[in-house]
Amino acid sequence: MLFYSSVYRALSVPDAEVVPNAYVHERPVHLSTYINRTNEEFDRFVLPMANSYRATFLPHLERLAEVIERLTIPVTVVGIGAQLPYGTEFDSLPDDFKKIVSRFTRAVLDRSASIGVRGEYTARMLKYLGFGDEHVRVIGCPSMFGNGPLGPLVRKVDQLSHDSPLAISYTPKVKGVDRLVEANTNRYPNSVIVPQQHQRLALMLWGENPAKVSNKRMPIHTDHPLYENDRMRFFVDASTWVKFMAEQHFAFGTRIHGNVAAVLAGTPAVVLAHDSRTVELAEYHGIPYRLYADLPPDVDAQQLYQEADFDVFATRQAETFDTYVRFLEHNDLEHVFQPGKENPAYDKALAAAKFPGPVHTLMASDVVGRRQVMSRLRWLRQGHEGDLQRPAYAFEPPFRESRGLKSLEERVSQLEKELKLQQNFLANWRGRVSRALRINTSSTGVRR
Repeated sequence: MLFYSSVYRALSVPDAEVVPNAYVHERPVHLSTYINRTNEEFDRFVLPMANSYRATFLPHLERLAEVIERLTIPVTVVGIGAQLPYGTEFDSLPDDFKKIVSRFTRAVLDRSASIGVRGEYTARMLKYLGFGDEHVRVIGCPSMFGNGPLGPLVRKVDQLSHDSPLAISYTPKVKGVDRLVEANTNRYPNSVIVPQQHQRLALMLWGENPAKVSNKRMPIHTDHPLYENDRMRFFVDASTWVKFMAEQHFAFGTRIHGNVAAVLAGTPAVVLAHDSRTVELAEYHGIPYRLYADLPPDVDAQQLYQEADFDVFATRQAETFDTYVRFLEHNDLEHVFQPGKENPAYDKALAAAKFPGPVHTLMASDVVGRRQVMSRLRWLRQGHEGDLQRPAYAFEPPFRESRGLKSLEERVSQLEKELKLQQNFLANWRGRVSRALRINTSSTGVRR
């Protein structure tokens, strides 16, 4: 959300028409028509991306490579990054991972001057795969550059107090993060957590619990105290997210964009880095970070706040912004930061738009909470006829392809390929783990 909004604004020069594609490239039944129309009607295909060099995204990356290989217009990738366990050596990457990442990157570079990556780690990985520095530009995350270079991070208070407003971001799969959330929400009663996954949005909107809650200490179910006390906020628009973060004294946690939203608002933040992606982005942009594995799982926010060096951040902003706009220009993309290309009409329209505020849980007791529950009840009361008009999962592009037997067979074939890819990837890592366990067992002595 943050990086898409930023790139959209940057490219919205007065004489350009920027059209979001609504992920139509993810729909095989429309693919040929979509590709043909893209080639015929557009001058360039721009892809703001995030941690797309990751195992779980490989099927999507391969499909996107297929789309790009059939495009005849220039293609620009803005800010793609690798997400791997911290310290992963490239020699250990599975063959499927290397094959698909290479195919996608090659398809992009065949249609662009360079590819923009998020940090040095991703650049080194691509160099290992055969893509040299002349084609790979480290530009960081485009979400940092939506309004030009950022200012310094200034401490709002000398030290945090019991009632300081804090925003905590968390990644449920990170070991120990339940203790981080629990300890700090108990210490600071005005703190809130800011989930960023669509499953959490369903939880907050409708009370939709996961099929299985393996750890009840995690705020991912309706019986959790943070849910019951309405200490969760979810954002569906970048501007309202940043506005909320401006009201906080401090932000911290394991999610990089939870902290990026804070620094965009000028609020001090500390990233608790846990993988290659969070480390390389924090380092590149000068956002204070700590390796979460090196800290007590329940580390106090006050310790993070006091020990952080926020001065480095300001020294990085002019240089990184300049690198970003030079990347856009290297790929022949005009942007609003060029003299004469400003677009105040776009900013005026954006400022006049009414965006929904933060989503609360169903347990919210104040007026805002009751109004949100009321709006959900109205939505539900539309009944069957209203349900047919609902936009969720109902978007269809303004063109169709046959949904006959051939289309279904193509879809089944695509799903079979994706399943085989995931099975091969899982088998590869299962073998690596088994070998590591055998080595560890054979090297362990027994003393009597």
